[in-house]
Amino acid sequence: MLHMHVFSWGIALILFFVTYSLYKRKNKKFSKILHMILRLLYVTTIFSGAALIYLWIQAGAVNIGPLIVKGVLGLAVIGQMEVMLYGEKRNELKKTRWITFVLALALVFYYGYSVLPMSF
Repeated sequence: MLHMHVFSWGIALILFFVTYSLYKRKNKKFSKILHMILRLLYVTTIFSGAALIYLWIQAGAVNIGPLIVKGVLGLAVIGQMEVMLYGEKRNELKKTRWITFVLALALVFYYGYSVLPMSF
């Protein structure tokens, strides 16, 4: 399950940057197709992350606080990605969106690779 989760968010990040650049170039048709595929990857990332949280709790995780924090931060990253794509689609680029995206992504990576266990 961990490999599926890492694969889905890895591909989602790559697809996000490709879709963002296509929206910047005004390539509407292909960017819309990739945006829909990206939304499907959001769903797989959310479900695999929820399954990982469930498995860690069932395995006897002592402190579930970091699991909840990482889950909320992960949802914030996905929400920020969607807001940034929608804003670029409407030519509303804001520097604060990039700052919050990078900050939330850095916190998710920190929690995922430093705070939480890598296996059960």
